[in-house]
Amino acid sequence: MRKSKIITQYMMLMLLCIVYSKSDAQRNTMSAGGDAIGSGGSISVSVGQIDFQYASGSGGNITLGVQQTYKLSLNLKAYIEGYYLGGGYMQPVLLNQGVSGAASNQCDSILIELHNSTWPYALIESKVTLLNTNGIISVDFTNSGSYYVVLKHRNGIQTWSKFPILIDGSSYDFTTDASKAFGDNQILIAPGIYALYSGDLNQDENMDLLDMSLLETEINNFGFGYLAPDINGDGNVDLLDSPILESNINGFIYSIHP
Repeated sequence: MRKSKIITQYMMLMLLCIVYSKSDAQRNTMSAGGDAIGSGGSISVSVGQIDFQYASGSGGNITLGVQQTYKLSLNLKAYIEGYYLGGGYMQPVLLNQGVSGAASNQCDSILIELHNSTWPYALIESKVTLLNTNGIISVDFTNSGSYYVVLKHRNGIQTWSKFPILIDGSSYDFTTDASKAFGDNQILIAPGIYALYSGDLNQDENMDLLDMSLLETEINNFGFGYLAPDINGDGNVDLLDSPILESNINGFIYSIHP
């Protein structure tokens, strides 16, 4: 009966709590609280505090609290070979491919993964975010520490950072040198500017005739829209998409990572 009464009081208190929020550079927290007292003891409740609240009574002790996670930012810069126009900018691919709500400064979506720095390099966290036409990528993670940063794009070769990166609001620019990628696995697209290889259409980490088959199928179908075989990002799948893939197949391009 004592436990039932305490639990009932706790639930009533939670319904009456007024929650407010505040934020700083690294985290957001929500807080509210109060005390519920019964014949069997008392409960002190707080939602969103960094440290928990404590409850005690003749029947035992309870600690309660809900903590929101930290948000650790990572700022990246990367280009996609086929999308590059020149002057530090890529195609507004989403807009070209007719994606609803796309803006002119948005290139495409991209998956960012964090992997452990030691074997077997397990996946720790991943986020899908936007790659802007100027190559800038901003993404927040909840795990602190140093990790390999992996870029995965729908028609690009999977590319890893040269070394683990500390996730603490830091920046990492893949575009300044081939060596910024693991295994120097990037292509020079303009003087002093490097990009992820384009053309891995089936995402098997290798560029070969299987990818060419997918491209040829969409060319024959007069493909238009949100399609990976649109390698140059102009919105259409046609013969203009072939040269980059042919070159990378002939160059035996494949993903290189630990």
